[in-house]
This record gives sequence, C-alpha cells and structure tokens, in this order.
Amino acid sequence: MKLFRTLVRAKTSLFRVLPMFRDERVPGHLKWGAGALAVLIVSPLDLFGDIPVLGLLDDAALLSILAVAFVAMATKHTTKAATVLSTELAVR
Repeated sequence: MKLFRTLVRAKTSLFRVLPMFRDERVPGHLKWGAGALAVLIVSPLDLFGDIPVLGLLDDAALLSILAVAFVAMATKHTTKAATVLSTELAVR
C-alpha cells in the first residue's frame, strides 16, 4: 500500500514539475539545482549502466524522487509567497 501511495505521489509530482519551473515565485537556485541533478541522473555516468534493465530503472526512480523533492520544496516557496501576498492585501 505504501508503494502505491509513493507511485501516485511521484506521478502527480511529475505533472507539477514544469509549471513549478515556470513559476517566478520559485527561487532560481532551486530550479538550477534540480536541473543540474536531472542532467547528472540522465548522463551516461550510471550506477547500474552495464545491467540492461536496472540502468533504466534507477534513472526513472531517481528522477521520480527528484520530482517529488523539487515539488515539495517549490510548494513551500509558492505557499509562502501567497501567504505574504494575502497578508499585504489584507492590510490595505
């Protein structure tokens, strides 16, 4: 059951990565870091590159973990920015 929840979370995170990259409230260092890690994961320097099936599976698993982590960190920044904006509007 835990595996199913993890897979669903990874799937929803994958669909949210591109909009988060386009969102200007997400800091640039977070975008650059996630992009650099994605390039490093997909690069030919693999942990299991010689084993045919595991080479692709470890890339997919690491990219899914990266997507979940990026969306979680980016959501904190967008939520924080939205809270500050709503507070400013309430003061006016």
